[in-house]
Amino acid sequence: MTALVAILLLLLGEAGVPAEPDAGVGAPPATRSAEDEEIIRNLDLLEHLADREGLEMVLDLERERTKLER
Repeated sequence: MTALVAILLLLLGEAGVPAEPDAGVGAPPATRSAEDEEIIRNLDLLEHLADREGLEMVLDLERERTKLER
């Protein structure tokens, strides 16, 4: 019985003092390099380029498949 009480005291002691809430204050914003800013501005263009490359790859694969079927 005393062992159980000792274990409980150890577990309670490890819990420590609860941390204070940060009152909704977030972390400061991360700094961005000039390259990061350019990528963010051009993100839409980059997404369209990636979609186009994916479409071209699918079309190439379809052409290869039709060649093999002949």
